[in-house]
Amino acid sequence: MNFIHLFPLAGVLTAICAFLLWRCVWKSPQVSLNILIPLLSIAMLINLYALFRLEPITNWGLDFRLAAAVSISVLIVQYIYFIGLLRHGIHGLGLFLLPITAIPLLAIPLLSDAPILRIETYSVLEISHLLLSLLAYAILTLATIHAVMHLLLDRALKRKKIGPIVHAMPSLLEVEAHMYAQVGSATWILALGIFSGLIWQWEAFGHFNMLSHKVILSLFSWVGLVALLGFRRRSGWQSRRAGWMVIAAYVLLLLAYFGVRVVQSSLS
Repeated sequence: MNFIHLFPLAGVLTAICAFLLWRCVWKSPQVSLNILIPLLSIAMLINLYALFRLEPITNWGLDFRLAAAVSISVLIVQYIYFIGLLRHGIHGLGLFLLPITAIPLLAIPLLSDAPILRIETYSVLEISHLLLSLLAYAILTLATIHAVMHLLLDRALKRKKIGPIVHAMPSLLEVEAHMYAQVGSATWILALGIFSGLIWQWEAFGHFNMLSHKVILSLFSWVGLVALLGFRRRSGWQSRRAGWMVIAAYVLLLLAYFGVRVVQSSLS
């Protein structure tokens, strides 16, 4: 399967985009969109083609590997960023988003293809659950990057140390607005993902498996996001704790969807 090495190629192109943005932080000339957009477009197309060659959709249903899940998640995140790049130009988000999305693409050939890391299904409910979960994870990834930016900006403003990295970021209010908007979207989509998963469990097995690690971690993540939105609505929360709550919810979701499966594979 030589096409599996197309993922690192997409990762290298994404890393080049990240390098161009980081170079602009330390040097005055700003990278041109005429360079960044074609490079990122090619990286996304290569990722999409490699995903297609994995053949996740078969005649009998869905053959969903960990590599496919990682590829789809990265593709969604990069696509949302790409649309923002076309609409609003270059912002500090790419400084963090592009390296974060390059690393999984580079690591895909190292991922195990063990049965524990694959899902074979023909159920429409389970397929909907998987896709909704990945979409929620991708949007929460963006929210987490904004949360990290929020913490960095808040700390820099309080210490009155505005370095070149902070200077390259959007304003604190803009970062906060994007973070809460993405948290709101992720909360609704994650709720639909959990609900569709429970319906599928009932249809397939006749009972709810509420004690599985995936359900428990996903519910804790969702409750944390709902609590954050509640605090925001009641008191206009603008605390550093908001950023940490987003990061904590993201870590829980990461463990639910990817982390536990990788640990189980390494122990088996």
